[in-house]
Amino acid sequence: MIVRAYTSILLACFLWSLNPVANKVALEDIAVPQLVFMRAVFAAIILLSVALYAGHRFSPKQIGWRPFVLGILDPGLTSLLFVTSLTVLSASNTVLIMALMPFSQSILGHMVFKEDFQSSVWIGGLIAIFGLAIFCIGEDFNGAESVWGNALLLSVFCLMAVSQLMTRKIMTTEIPTILVTSSQMVSASVVLLVNLLIFGDLNLPIQASSGTMMTIIFLIFSMAIPFFLYNQSMRHIPVGMASLLLILIIPFGFLFAAIFLDENITLLKSGGAVLVMIGVALPNFLQSREKTPSVH
Repeated sequence: MIVRAYTSILLACFLWSLNPVANKVALEDIAVPQLVFMRAVFAAIILLSVALYAGHRFSPKQIGWRPFVLGILDPGLTSLLFVTSLTVLSASNTVLIMALMPFSQSILGHMVFKEDFQSSVWIGGLIAIFGLAIFCIGEDFNGAESVWGNALLLSVFCLMAVSQLMTRKIMTTEIPTILVTSSQMVSASVVLLVNLLIFGDLNLPIQASSGTMMTIIFLIFSMAIPFFLYNQSMRHIPVGMASLLLILIIPFGFLFAAIFLDENITLLKSGGAVLVMIGVALPNFLQSREKTPSVH
């Protein structure tokens, strides 16, 4: 079961790491309010269909309010702020905020859930932050736009810190994962619909190429599937370790941005990405050595 949980979260990381690239492509033809709403509402339809087909009954009263509040935060507000930041930042830049997750989640996971506080998580987090600093040295920043974009990413980080704790709390209950994820997408769709009605241009036609439409289809499934996999894995993985694994989005996202968007690869950026990966792997390595009995 634990192997399946780690496999699920790694697959979720892989799919999420493609999101910045896919969003950048879609934003060439579609405005932010329309794009984030389309993703959420179609993801909700897909997940609800799967839930009903599997024999579950979608009853908000039985599900409770927590999954719906979680959906408002993530992916509701987080997707809106994240995609907005992509209008002023590079795809590789937007994934860097994930490197801060080990610090907040190790502390919050210990405070809220009394999870074991592993020093190896801090060591890995420090290495990841060092890699982040090197990465930033090689990144081009463009004045006020970069400040605004990174402020949005900081907001995403704060929302994700809260949502990770909520997810862990919810997934310790007996609510089926598919219903939790469906509820998230339903409430996210409502929030993003309100945003579309207030800030979106409803008269703006969607003139997307076939390539962009395929990208949108991927974005819809990459919203539905990773959240399901992530929620399922959080039944078995501590918050601190889960946040470390999420850092894998950085090197993956960096690689995809270079391949698909032709973003500039420098030695500094590559070195930073490698250090981030080491920071992710080190805690698991140290923990496994601590648990391995000595043979004399």
